[in-house]
Amino acid sequence: MKNKIIKALVFDKQVRLYFVDNTALINEIINLNGHNNRIINVALGKTVSGISLLSATLKGEQRLSATITMSNPKYKIFADTSAHGNVRGYANQSLVKASGMEDVSIQNLIGQKASIRMITGSDMNQFTGITDMPYQNIDKDLSHYFNQSEQLETYIETNLAINKENTVLYSYAMFAQLLPGAPRHLLSEMKERINTSSSFLAKLKGIDRIQIQEELRNYFSDLEIIGQVPVQFSCRCSKEMFYGMLNSLDEKELMTYIYANKIIKSSCHICGRTYQFYPTEIKTLLRKEE
Repeated sequence: MKNKIIKALVFDKQVRLYFVDNTALINEIINLNGHNNRIINVALGKTVSGISLLSATLKGEQRLSATITMSNPKYKIFADTSAHGNVRGYANQSLVKASGMEDVSIQNLIGQKASIRMITGSDMNQFTGITDMPYQNIDKDLSHYFNQSEQLETYIETNLAINKENTVLYSYAMFAQLLPGAPRHLLSEMKERINTSSSFLAKLKGIDRIQIQEELRNYFSDLEIIGQVPVQFSCRCSKEMFYGMLNSLDEKELMTYIYANKIIKSSCHICGRTYQFYPTEIKTLLRKEE
């Protein structure tokens, strides 16, 4: 089940239950972010891990974008996903470059005045929800978001381990949500039967759909696997998007690059991809401004 969400229904099809082993995905995203603060990497990894599961709840061309704003509003973590399983995420530069983060806990990093904002939908029809983070805990507060903002009883839990070299040893996540009309006690009963410890989810790694179903039936006799969907890193950056950066430079500065026959380079802080603008392209930009 590497980078694949396993979708199932339990409790007589009254609860949808999703699992994912996204170790490779989270490792790739943390490596792309390229900073060495373990606490920030754990916070980023848990956020992206939880959000990655939500791609399985989207349809068509829908996207979901999440922003966690810490109590210090300068510090933010972003993550988004699409119905096609394209996932990305990053910590903003203010957080990455913040001093004194070596010994801080995730609880203290979040603080007492943090918030979660999610934008869900397609370009023509979007819903924005904002909630506080009363638990100062990414998993519990992502669950809290759905319970409060969308009135959907939801349980999200991630299990992530990162070593001192900032390599992700494992990353697993689980999402459970009551379907309309389901009694609320079913979510509590589900939690009692199963947990997201690495010992359990590791059993699902590398086994096929039939074996997964057999393993999960140890916990839910009426379990029905309804599908598997992939998740993968994808950045939507393009060279055209970075032309806006060139527009922020004044004409004199642009002319300096042209006369010196120098290339302007700009890198995406999400994926690290570098775009180069040659003097002939800069001239074209100047002509557009005339």
